Amino acid sequence: MKSLDPSEHRLLRAAIDCIIPADQDPGATDLDVDEYILGQLAGDVSGQAETIMSGLCALDAEAVARNGAPFAALGVDDQTALLRETEHQPWFQLLVELTAEGFYADPGNGGNRGAYSWRMIGYQHRLPDGPSATTRRVRS
Repeated sequence: MKSLDPSEHRLLRAAIDCIIPADQDPGATDLDVDEYILGQLAGDVSGQAETIMSGLCALDAEAVARNGAPFAALGVDDQTALLRETEHQPWFQLLVELTAEGFYADPGNGGNRGAYSWRMIGYQHRLPDGPSATTRRVRS
């Protein structure tokens, strides 16, 4: 996948901040979810990168046609209304999935900066209680 130009990056960030908006807790871009998604589009889901980018560009074109401004420049209500119309499209469903992954993933994968979402939901990253991985049971 080619790298995004600044307007494409703003578009991606605006879309994912509608998917997981900031409230009393950080939103998607606050936790670097855009960086996680870009990494996935350049790697594991590179075959779907064009689908997502085409969908985002169509969304942006629709925003300009209806409102005279790019998607990222619209207010939250206008952004949400446009996204609701696309919620069943494959590109958007994949973007939602990647956004959730990036928000809750291991920070080592590029999102969930500072493991914030883990603390938010009370998740403690540790080995489970019980036998260690070095102990093997022998079946008879």
